[in-house]
Amino acid sequence: MARGTRLELVGALVGEYARVPTINDHTHVIAEPDRLRRDLDALAYLAHPYVASDLLASGMTAADLRFATGSEGDLAPPDDRPPPGPLDARWARVAPFWARIRHGGFARCLLEGWDATFGIPDLDASTVGELSARIRAARVPGHYRQVLHDEANIKVSLVQMTGTYGEDIAEVDRTLFLPVPRLNRFTMVRRRADLEALESELAIPLRTLDALDDAMAGCAVRWKAAGAPAIKLSQSYHRAMDFDMPDHTGATRALRTVWDGGYPGLDSAPGRVLEDWLVDAAVRAATAARLPVEFHVGPRAGIYGTLEGTFLAPMAPFLRRHRDALFDISHAGFPALREAAVLAKTFANVYLNLSWLHIYSPQACIDALQEWVQMVPVNKVLGFGDDLYWVDTIHGHLRIARRNVAFAMAGLVEDGVIRERDAVEIGRALFHDNPAAFYGIR
Repeated sequence: MARGTRLELVGALVGEYARVPTINDHTHVIAEPDRLRRDLDALAYLAHPYVASDLLASGMTAADLRFATGSEGDLAPPDDRPPPGPLDARWARVAPFWARIRHGGFARCLLEGWDATFGIPDLDASTVGELSARIRAARVPGHYRQVLHDEANIKVSLVQMTGTYGEDIAEVDRTLFLPVPRLNRFTMVRRRADLEALESELAIPLRTLDALDDAMAGCAVRWKAAGAPAIKLSQSYHRAMDFDMPDHTGATRALRTVWDGGYPGLDSAPGRVLEDWLVDAAVRAATAARLPVEFHVGPRAGIYGTLEGTFLAPMAPFLRRHRDALFDISHAGFPALREAAVLAKTFANVYLNLSWLHIYSPQACIDALQEWVQMVPVNKVLGFGDDLYWVDTIHGHLRIARRNVAFAMAGLVEDGVIRERDAVEIGRALFHDNPAAFYGIR
């Protein structure tokens, strides 16, 4: 590449990264058959929890948000979906609050996706109708392949299995997706009914810790054989990441109260003892099956979330105990990015995943990458995961991610830290080579 201005270098790097078959290592995109049943328009996209939380945080009421977005954009809409109100009336409710959030990463992701997919780069009174018409015209089989494979150049997307605690492997289009199941239903026991449901599904008794251990090990082996690239755990959505040494005696006592009555719940002292033991067993099961473990360590989605699950440092003793395991730290422990980077630098089993971060805070992502290239082994950074529901916005997120990486690398080139060819190689590593090696994707 011929070096010119910084913006010219950024543009050239973005072009290079667009030629890399990207591994999208974290998506929640809904299945295409479900999407085909939904009559989405532009405003329905605003029901996604990320942009919806920005709208609510800016002052929009929940009632106005429901009116503006309708029911089609809800992840689990009612069977009897009421028709949305007139588009102009709904836009009138949104417009003042959209102006407050439109420069944020969540809104920019929508705009980038609509521009890439439908050729409309803005949302306002003059575009909302035509944009909605183009969204409806794309409600056809094959739209996912066109956007993800043909336009975005995504090699494969690792799709999170859905449900309250995460589900077993569901059928996915293996030409576009790989399934990432969760062991949350084993490790987050809230009530006796949770274990009864697992017993019924697995057709085995789960009355002892050994039985739960064996069941998780069996799931991990089965999932590995079915092509799962990783297993996810989501403890940070209800607690800090400070797992104590497993206490077999205390966990046995807690499990007995689950079955006999008197269990005070997951967030109690006995619940914590049981959870700590089960999380330890889950990691051992995944590691024995040669599956990496993905931990959500970062902000909680939605409004009025808390930060206790965002800090990776309390996990250090746990990570040290499981030196044979591989850990995908989803969202890289944002906002404590430097704290997480120290562990990735010093722990061979810790990898930083930039999923969600490119749109949560584009600037933080750029700043972190410039520091990490000079601090963390470059193979330890997994460059892109969309963390979204709607396929069009995935391409928008990837456009932002490529630009973030390009700005970060261009700055390092200008400072004389790396060469232009290094910037190209690092981008390829982030978007393809690192996740391919980590998840065993060919």
